[in-house]
Amino acid sequence: MIKVQVKSFAKDTTVISKEDEAANQLKDNLQEELASYPEAKGIIYIMTSIRIFGQKRNDIDMLVMGFIDNLTLKNVNTKNYDVVKELDIRSFICNIELKSHSASSIKREGTDYIVSYFGIPHNASQQCNEAKFSLFNHLNNQLHIKPFICDILWLNGLSKTDLSYMRGSVIDNALHRGFKFRDLVNVILQQANVMKIDSNHFCLDGFSDGECEYKSIVDLFTEERKPQGLTKQKFELLSQKNTDVEKLLTDAGNKLTIVTGRAGTGKTVQLLQLAFLLANEDYDNRCLILTYNNALVSDIKRLIDYTPMPSKVDGRTVSIKTIHSFFITLMKEVGVDVKTLNPLKKTFDTEYNQALRQLYEFIVETCQREDVEALKDMAENSIDWDYILIDEAQDFSDIEKKILFKVYGANRLIVADGVDQFMRVGNRQIWERGVEKSLVRKPKTMELERRQKANLVSFVNAFARLANLDWKVKPNDELPGGEIKIYSNFKKKTFKELKANCEKNKCENYDILILEPPTQVIRDNKGKQFAKAEAYNKAGIPVYDGINDNNRTVYPTKDECRVYQYDSCRGLEGWCVVCADFDELIQYKLDTYKANEDELCFDPEVAKKRSVLLWALMPLTRPIDTLVITLNNANSEIGKMLKQLADIYPDFIEWNID
Repeated sequence: MIKVQVKSFAKDTTVISKEDEAANQLKDNLQEELASYPEAKGIIYIMTSIRIFGQKRNDIDMLVMGFIDNLTLKNVNTKNYDVVKELDIRSFICNIELKSHSASSIKREGTDYIVSYFGIPHNASQQCNEAKFSLFNHLNNQLHIKPFICDILWLNGLSKTDLSYMRGSVIDNALHRGFKFRDLVNVILQQANVMKIDSNHFCLDGFSDGECEYKSIVDLFTEERKPQGLTKQKFELLSQKNTDVEKLLTDAGNKLTIVTGRAGTGKTVQLLQLAFLLANEDYDNRCLILTYNNALVSDIKRLIDYTPMPSKVDGRTVSIKTIHSFFITLMKEVGVDVKTLNPLKKTFDTEYNQALRQLYEFIVETCQREDVEALKDMAENSIDWDYILIDEAQDFSDIEKKILFKVYGANRLIVADGVDQFMRVGNRQIWERGVEKSLVRKPKTMELERRQKANLVSFVNAFARLANLDWKVKPNDELPGGEIKIYSNFKKKTFKELKANCEKNKCENYDILILEPPTQVIRDNKGKQFAKAEAYNKAGIPVYDGINDNNRTVYPTKDECRVYQYDSCRGLEGWCVVCADFDELIQYKLDTYKANEDELCFDPEVAKKRSVLLWALMPLTRPIDTLVITLNNANSEIGKMLKQLADIYPDFIEWNID
């Protein structure tokens, strides 16, 4: 006898979800047909509302896995052997994307099924495919298994006749309401190859080690995943009441809302808190956070994935994208050619700006208000957002700002201005420029340090004074302590000390952030990667290579230290931060410095040095508790400067140069 079991992972157990309802319906249909195979044994599991992490799609509607003995089907059509006389069904695994739309809300375009939510079209076939690959990548990443996953689009609002009429004679991966076991197998056999046992006998086996792999998958999904360390602290902050954020909420939607403050003063946290308020059940909005670098996108994605915030495309949500990714998506929607745009190319900035100019000419100079609204309706979920929240907004170009104003309106934008931190454009963006004063909400600049402990703030302020920089942040009396360690190199012994510090403070390896200069990046035909990644892992320092091009858009799902280039550190933080080869970074920045035409300074060399040291404040403001700096040459100018600071603050700066 084959058992069919339903397991729901829905967080809200007070109401039955559409996935659970459909799963119970499927269970009854499968059991009815399988009863005609009394000699067969095994189990079919139907798992619903699965949440996975670090992938393009985080929500899996339904996962169906079968592990069966002694079930043979006769005269079956297969992908690689046409009709076979006998087929043993041993194991299979399927991702099922569930759509309950009626026939009037579904259409077929080419090979894809398009469904409509509130009049807005969504490509259900594409969603199904994305979910399959996200599931596959998750299982491979977490369990090192690579089962053949079939993707099935269950159009539960269509009868068999409806579906046949819609697709004609074409056979695809769609199934109708009330489908049976044989229907499920037929769809699987269009995608999976069967194995030959002898001339008349074949088998379907989706797992190399069925029972063992099944158990590992169940364990993976049933294990409760809780945030740890700094992620836990941020998670708790998101759910706390914040009167400052609630004040911002009163003007959101009515005025351009601006939050200002230097590094560590809490701008990003306020932005996240506001996004989650706007997207909760009371307000029901779709919020998109835009920021500069992929590393910060990955970090915030990881945080969002721990929350119960829905991530589906057709309702309230908080999502995050890089600025480039968002504008390239918008370019695609209006027909700007983006085929050659690749962020990994050296010519990307030039090509991106050319395409951006075309986008500006169409959106800002040509489109009327009704044209923009029609565009948002046609573009599915890709640009139809209720609010756009921008981190490090001082870095936006004028063209990008004007496009956002035209598409969403200034009143639907909430921006966090980092005052004097900028990288992409030469001049700081003034968001209120061109907006009527009565339509701008600009609160007082945040000055109190909310990230770094007081000793680290004193160190950064002293560094800025030595460098003649206009920079000062007020230390937080509620965050005493903090230390700085300066070494010749980063050794396993130092890592063990940092790890012990993290464990003592209930942090994890993820909370150790290692920043590397371009000299530690290797480039080959596979792209970029961290030169010491393998050596670090062999030495017992588990690292997630965020420099690797393959990891640009995902986050670590194992407990590893994060390694990024210095240029990717903006917005990130760690309980402990390692600024590796800091003198090499400074020299690289000096060598590649490009003067800002609008910068007024009597001496170009002074201007260059001041600009580079201002930039250097960014990595120095990443740690919360401990900063480790390594130097190749302690006699370099920056080395001497750090030694001077170590002599001034021997209580909390440890100079350990060999």
